[in-house]
Amino acid sequence: MKNVTLAILAIFTLFFTTLTKAQVGIGNTSPMSMLDIQASDPSNPASNDGILIPRVSKFPETDPGHDQNGMLVYLTAPVGTFNTGFHYWHAPENRWISVGAEEWKDGFSSTGEPLIYASQAKLSGTDVIITDSGKVGIGTDTPVERFEFKGPGDNDFQITSANTNPPNIILFNTGGTLDAPAAFTNANQEIGSIIVKTHDGTGIKETGGFRFYIDGLATPGSAPSKFVLNTTPAGSTSQLTRVVVKNDGKMGIGTQEPTEILDVAGNIRVRNLGSGALYSDSHGNISNAPMGPITVAAGLVEGNGNALKIYGATVSRINKGNYQVTFSSPRSSNNYIINLASADCNDAGDCDYDDPGITYLNRQTTGFRVNIGDSDNGGTAKEDIDLEFTFSVIDF
Repeated sequence: MKNVTLAILAIFTLFFTTLTKAQVGIGNTSPMSMLDIQASDPSNPASNDGILIPRVSKFPETDPGHDQNGMLVYLTAPVGTFNTGFHYWHAPENRWISVGAEEWKDGFSSTGEPLIYASQAKLSGTDVIITDSGKVGIGTDTPVERFEFKGPGDNDFQITSANTNPPNIILFNTGGTLDAPAAFTNANQEIGSIIVKTHDGTGIKETGGFRFYIDGLATPGSAPSKFVLNTTPAGSTSQLTRVVVKNDGKMGIGTQEPTEILDVAGNIRVRNLGSGALYSDSHGNISNAPMGPITVAAGLVEGNGNALKIYGATVSRINKGNYQVTFSSPRSSNNYIINLASADCNDAGDCDYDDPGITYLNRQTTGFRVNIGDSDNGGTAKEDIDLEFTFSVIDF
């Protein structure tokens, strides 16, 4: 009975002391706040020196109300977008909030890699993380590269500036180390690239890119570079080099070692350019339109009408001493210039003509006729003869 009486007295004493001072001390007799708990030994605390907040594996099925605003619990397992840790009820927003929700928090990726994440972004369903190995992920907690932005919709990348010094994308690669950069010792080292990838139905493939290389070796005062464009042809997953621009400005299309300003290994097509010869003016402009007098047709023809060499026309023998020259493409007018010459056989052997003459007639936009004759026949009439001749036609 005496012990019961002492216990009741102790309870009443604590009750009235609490009401009087509104302060409770546990482990000390001079509480400095409403609740002041002292460790058994502050300099050498025991393993159970602390306070346990209610631990739950999930939040209540029924949300707390306004009277529970600020109520604190410890979540022992992840629930939805909430990770393990302290959470409090925020009645004005009618939701649970992680303690330090605006802070970066420790966590793990879906594959178990340690990381820190932005808890506020995670609440909205977006991962913003930095792994312990230094990779940054936005929209993913498992970045493949040093920086990865991943999203299902519009994923444009924009740098906005309002300055005379415009924004730049800078790719810097160096030999040596980050603390002590130096020139690369191996020739043709890749400096940086912009690479594209896609999925071919079986896996992710690298299908092309813009790549910059050291063009040879860098030395003090000289850092030659070259630019390479790669694409992947149909039926393959291997890239091919399509365009190369060397350090001297020479461009190769289909060749990696251009020897001229433009070196093309293959055929070239210029649309809207008609057939025929190409001409250039004093400014280097190229077109089909002649810039001055040009030879539009020429030929070396035997007496029987067989052309030994011919350009821009065809030749046929009409009869003895008469030939028809027909242009490959009609001229715009018949005011072109005709040059003719026949062989001089010096009246020797079967060629017993010492005064042959050659003339043209019937000049048309489509061609003209050639006549060859000789007056050394003992009479006054010109006699037609078959004889080798040349012709050229100039127009402008």
